[in-house]
Amino acid sequence: MVATITQVRRSTPKVRTGCATCKIRKVKCDEARPKCHRCVSTGRICPGYEQASSPPSQIKSYNIPFKVPGSRTDRELLHFYCCEAASSLSRFSETTLWTRVILQRIQHQPVIRNAVVALSCLYRDYMTLGSSQLQVSAKHINIIAKSHSQLRTYLIRDASTEVALICSLIFYTFECLVGNIEQALWHLDQGLTLFQRCYYNNTNVANDTESTYGQLKAIFPRLDIHASVFSPGRVPILILALPGQISGSIPIVPNQTTSLSELEYALVVLQNWTLWHLATYLEYKELPAGEIPSDVLIEGLHLESQFQELEDILEQLSASPPTVVSYTSTQHQRLTLLQCEALVFHAVLLENIFKSPDDPDISLQCASKFDHALAHISTLLSSSSSDEQKKAASNREFTLSTNLVAMLYFICLKTTSRRILLSALSLMEGSLLESRDGLWNGNMAVGVIRGMMPENYMNDESDYMLVRLEDLGDGIVDANGGLDEAFQMLQIEQK
Repeated sequence: MVATITQVRRSTPKVRTGCATCKIRKVKCDEARPKCHRCVSTGRICPGYEQASSPPSQIKSYNIPFKVPGSRTDRELLHFYCCEAASSLSRFSETTLWTRVILQRIQHQPVIRNAVVALSCLYRDYMTLGSSQLQVSAKHINIIAKSHSQLRTYLIRDASTEVALICSLIFYTFECLVGNIEQALWHLDQGLTLFQRCYYNNTNVANDTESTYGQLKAIFPRLDIHASVFSPGRVPILILALPGQISGSIPIVPNQTTSLSELEYALVVLQNWTLWHLATYLEYKELPAGEIPSDVLIEGLHLESQFQELEDILEQLSASPPTVVSYTSTQHQRLTLLQCEALVFHAVLLENIFKSPDDPDISLQCASKFDHALAHISTLLSSSSSDEQKKAASNREFTLSTNLVAMLYFICLKTTSRRILLSALSLMEGSLLESRDGLWNGNMAVGVIRGMMPENYMNDESDYMLVRLEDLGDGIVDANGGLDEAFQMLQIEQK
């Protein structure tokens, strides 16, 4: 008798990672970064990889899932950081730095671990108290001072550039949480100077997007722009646009790409270049094209064309069907934020180059871009509120660099349309009113806009405004102290 041997198929767990293109094709993805080799080798579009997300839940207690030194309170604060703070800090942007890189470093670097514990404590208290009460609290002053002391002690023994950069970023976040703008900018400027000296000009690591330095490259230039937009008298510390890009021989915006990280960095370079261009050639602001030196005019035209190129690519990606470009909901939010920032910065550039902002063509173009940006911001805020965890009872929130408050604030200042101004103000007074985005305080931004409006402003039924709020607030909104100083000056005037 011959025994029948039945072969049993070996069971293996189903792999749910990989890029969306490989999932659709039902092939195994090699998960190479930033794009998988399987897609690249076959000429297909690789949209990247979805970040794993946990379902919204109301966490009652915190307990860090991996073993780290420290007290039970420290572990609870680290768990709070993992579950809530990290995702909020990196809202609408790449999360790797806050959710992976820093968590890896806290297991081996006590100074970073202690700084993250302090950050989590400040963040948790901010959600219930607000920045004004954190600023005057002896408890929170001691938390920050202790972290500074620990870093100084550490750097005497081991002068690690990576640790210093990460801690400067965390300390900047400390001061933003407590509303200490001057000290926040000091920490940021120190970090940017170190970053520029030790990393940015180092060609050996310039293209390494997966390293810690690669992640820092994604956030420090963005915060540099964030600070310069906040303080009108400040120009970015970094200079990102290369001479060939300024001359127009090298494009900033990649011709064909679906990598959001590449597009985000292209936008950062354009924003940085715009701020340097406007600051350098301020004397030519509002002059007709015939009175502007040809080299200045040509540079402005190159810059404007690159913004238009970026807007066109973002619009194509946004309108592409899922079979062509498949983005996750988080990636769609990042794409939408990119569109908002490109539109607002492009409009600000247009009103400052070529002709006077009173020119009807420029005014119409700016109004159109502001309108589109407001539609995108409204979509972004409504989609994120349904996806994320429930906010605190106060509706307070802290993010680091979305620029949402800044964009709405500048739309209110610069538009000549009452309808657009009221739409932007309404969005600020909604979900952003009790929120802080890095240096920007939503409640304070609303106070400045309301404070500059004439008494009969809301009752006027005409749409077109003869004077922009920016012109009414001349000497206030352009104060070097930024939003905080403008708010204080208006309060003094009202009294």
